[in-house]
Amino acid sequence: MDLKSFMAEYKEKVEEELRKFFIAKKKEVNNELLLRAVETIEEYTLRGGKRIRALLMLIGYRMYGGEGDEIIKAAASLELVQSYFLIHDDIMDESKLRRGKNTVHKIYEEEHLHNGYPGNPQRFGENAAIIAGDLANIYAFEMLSNTTFPLERKEKAMRELERIMEYTGYGQLIDIYSGVLNTFSENDLLLLHEYKTANYTIYGPLALGAILAGNEPMAIRDFAIPIGIAFQLQDDILGLFGDEAKIGKPVTSDLAEGKKTLLIIKALERGNENQRKVIGAALGNPAVTLQQLQEVRDIVKKTGSLEYSQALAAELVNKGKSALAKLEISSEEYRRILEDMAEYIIRRTM
Repeated sequence: MDLKSFMAEYKEKVEEELRKFFIAKKKEVNNELLLRAVETIEEYTLRGGKRIRALLMLIGYRMYGGEGDEIIKAAASLELVQSYFLIHDDIMDESKLRRGKNTVHKIYEEEHLHNGYPGNPQRFGENAAIIAGDLANIYAFEMLSNTTFPLERKEKAMRELERIMEYTGYGQLIDIYSGVLNTFSENDLLLLHEYKTANYTIYGPLALGAILAGNEPMAIRDFAIPIGIAFQLQDDILGLFGDEAKIGKPVTSDLAEGKKTLLIIKALERGNENQRKVIGAALGNPAVTLQQLQEVRDIVKKTGSLEYSQALAAELVNKGKSALAKLEISSEEYRRILEDMAEYIIRRTM
């Protein structure tokens, strides 16, 4: 099996487990407002995405000899964790769109406006979305705890999931500070990516799969961390240079949020005074224009910042692949799938 066929087959199976979970969850609530909340979380969770974290958990399980389909339900729980983080992330970033549709706080804000509720629509939307995110987090642990894996493995997996979420929280805190600290450096950014992305998106899912297969996950780290950082570097490139229809959010979002990506850090470091002023006028400006976006894109290219980011991502992927070749695992088929996924990370366009 190659990466493409693996992703196609198991993405659908993961989503089917999520649909089953939400069918059962909707039967549990007996109040219209609560039902609407469950339906909102369901729609948000199922509206799209590559399911990379769930698929990596499956790979981590299979490559260490894990058998059976119970792992699909366990892996699906990570998509609920993803919803939890994204719903809250959307509030912090003041994002209006996620995967081409309204973010959860905007859904609730529009409900407030449509029904003429008293009070502040924005505050109502954000408050309701915070709760929806918290519920998605609870659902994730519920889904994982309801699997039939041996209790010892399941408890160890839950402790690992708690660690993953703790480190992601640390990464998110660093991310918030990155927008206000003038001294935020490349090393600071790489630490942020290790905590927030590499740990959560690549290493954590693989580790959870290995744990549920009855193995120790630490050996995976040398592969997963550089691959995870490369994943985020590519994500930031797409955030600045991607197509809005593919990335599912406005192309000006990262600039409007004041996101200090490696592209921006290196462009500020290498640019002249005028170029730094252009970037400074766009960065963190909620009214940033498409013209300003294009000017920043041109500066990032002219200063060699884009090339630098692309080269570092490729270097990290090669480092991860070298570590993967040394891993002692029981399935060469899944080693090849991981190799393909590492390449996919820097080739992807969405």
